[in-house]
Amino acid sequence: MSSPPAPVYPHRWRILAAVVTVLLMTPLDMSAVNVILPTLRQQFSASVGAVSWVSLAYLLVIVGLLLPFGRLGDLWGFRRLFLLGVALFTAASAFCGLSHTVPTLFGEQVLQLFGLPALIGARVLQGVGACMMMALSSGIVTAVFPPGERGRAMGFLGMGIATGLVLGPTLGGLLTHWFGWPWIFYINVPIGLWVRRMLPPLNPHRPTPVDWPGALLIIATLTSLMLGVTLVETEGWRSPLVLTLLAISLVVGGILVRHERRSPHPMLDFALFRNPVFAGANLAAMMNYLGQFTAIFITPFALRYGMDRDPRQIGLTMAALPVAVLVLAPISGALSDRFGTRALAALGEGIIAVGLFALALVVGRGQPVPIIAALALVGIGAGMFQSPNASAIMGSLPRTHLGIGGSVLAVVRNLGMAVGIAISSAALAIGSQWYRSAHPDASGAQAILYAAQVGYYIGAAFALLGALTSVVREDQATQSSSSSSS
Repeated sequence: MSSPPAPVYPHRWRILAAVVTVLLMTPLDMSAVNVILPTLRQQFSASVGAVSWVSLAYLLVIVGLLLPFGRLGDLWGFRRLFLLGVALFTAASAFCGLSHTVPTLFGEQVLQLFGLPALIGARVLQGVGACMMMALSSGIVTAVFPPGERGRAMGFLGMGIATGLVLGPTLGGLLTHWFGWPWIFYINVPIGLWVRRMLPPLNPHRPTPVDWPGALLIIATLTSLMLGVTLVETEGWRSPLVLTLLAISLVVGGILVRHERRSPHPMLDFALFRNPVFAGANLAAMMNYLGQFTAIFITPFALRYGMDRDPRQIGLTMAALPVAVLVLAPISGALSDRFGTRALAALGEGIIAVGLFALALVVGRGQPVPIIAALALVGIGAGMFQSPNASAIMGSLPRTHLGIGGSVLAVVRNLGMAVGIAISSAALAIGSQWYRSAHPDASGAQAILYAAQVGYYIGAAFALLGALTSVVREDQATQSSSSSSS
């Protein structure tokens, strides 16, 4: 049964500006923090493992809570939950910056004992706020933009994410050098206060029961899965801890599926995955991030240990990929409004595969220009794929499920990144070990370059599978979710 026509939002571009700003802040903050981990280790006299939780805690909270917050946005209203997330993210950012100074009121020993835990705790709260914003961003944009403008709007969302990834390491390094690492967090405060003023009322509150047991099962499933996959890089696939976490995720996930199928008001309605556009485009998105992150993770190791490049050279080389995404994302989104989503998504995945094949061919030559060109080709493919694919996913959903649909896409993105990194790490370790055993006289540089080639070929296979998935799925990007109801 059709619902009443969706309201027209005359200030939708202002709303988009606020949402894009949020999507710029969250990856910027995530990537900038990675730059300061050595500084934090020295500041707090902590181990590498302890300091890594400054990043890991933030990521785990986001992945674990994305789906529940997306569904709560559908039930409670996007604006209310989104602005609560902005407020929490802004306040937690201030606490992150203060975590190194407040404990000193009680002496240096307290700084050493409680400073880092205070920062990690603030990062957990920051992750909760970021999760609220990320979970609802795609739903808000889909709700306020008509189908003929949705692809272009999704393109700007992709541009915001790419901009954050590009600026994060550079801005983090400059702020830390000029003012100290707390300013990586302080800079979020004025931005958060500005964003709170930009959103008018959006979808109304509907008094629908909340499936709290389903929410807890989702959190347990995704958190254990994400933690297990993340620890593969340091512990290895055969680690008892990794295997236990993955087993817990599998068991709890089975309980989740059974519970949600019986629930009259499921937190995650698995019927959504019977929609061929929704299911196919999310699978293609997973393949995209699996392939893309082989380039993002492996290339710095190949440059550093295979070609002896310094960090500055590595940073400049790696910038080619997100810069290409930044340029192509809004263009491909606008094209998808006119020509549909399937062909552009498939072409984008195909270009990613070509870029990864090119990386495998040129990585051993030691010349920077071909590597930069191949990385740019991967970025062009990613930018061409992401906006049309996201538009297809959101356009296939009824308005009552925009929040959960956008959250599923965000979970797929984060899991794809994590699994891509884990597979790439395994490819580097296993590939280099095999090469050295087969060629005892080979240098470490030769071994790492061979392993990089193996990883690139694996990534290209994932990208080709994503292209095939995009080709065979239906193309309903022009279907208006704003005029359908479930």
